Amino acid sequence: MEKATGGAADGMVRRLSAVKVVVDLFNHELDLHKADRAISLDRERLDAMVTTLEMYIGDVEGLLRGSGGAEDRRVVETPRATASRVT
Repeated sequence: MEKATGGAADGMVRRLSAVKVVVDLFNHELDLHKADRAISLDRERLDAMVTTLEMYIGDVEGLLRGSGGAEDRRVVETPRATASRVT
């Protein structure tokens, strides 16, 4: 198995940052609703999270096949929601 070159490794780190953002969003929602048994998310926000994960999976699969995985990139914008504060 070949070792990843600097350029490929940098690209992978860049792609991984999108997944880290999704994890941070999930952790944020969990922190907001610590006492709640059920958590609700806006449909648009959840769709953006799923799309981000799908893009990451596609990028990784493309890198494993050697194509780079960036040909069919979708951009998803979600409205910035104000976070409710627990007092």
